[in-house]
Amino acid sequence: MQMMQWQQIRQRELKETNMDFIRAIQNDIDIVTDEAADKFLDEMEATDPPRYTAAEWAAIEGGHSIEDLEENNAMNRVTARAAQRDIIYYRLIVGAENLMRAKMFLQLAKGGKNIPSAYVKGYQPAIEMLDDIVSAGPGFVQLLKVLHKRAKNKQ
Repeated sequence: MQMMQWQQIRQRELKETNMDFIRAIQNDIDIVTDEAADKFLDEMEATDPPRYTAAEWAAIEGGHSIEDLEENNAMNRVTARAAQRDIIYYRLIVGAENLMRAKMFLQLAKGGKNIPSAYVKGYQPAIEMLDDIVSAGPGFVQLLKVLHKRAKNKQ
């Protein structure tokens, strides 16, 4: 019951954030989304008990220190966390049900490989969004270009 209420509150917060995002685009105001994503990831991490990889479990059972393993895997974990943060944003566009398909679509596209139709269907909401923007006219396309330029500068 409490989890359901928490989810409803979170959905309201996301809707408010989305409206703030749209207002910020229209009024050319700075858009801040990393803080909300970091807060969400921290909340998820606080509610989720720590999990160990197979290598870490083997080290624990063998009497070895996990810190030895973490030194070797620290950069991998930082990279994985950054990738997860990016995937969270795709959920807002393609929906939770298509999230993993969209992720695979992007990985294959970046690798220059053929993309199976199941993965294309997962990315279909983003493609339709882009098509709607282009169909709306040159003013909306220009807004998209400005937004893209701002996103590149933020990185």
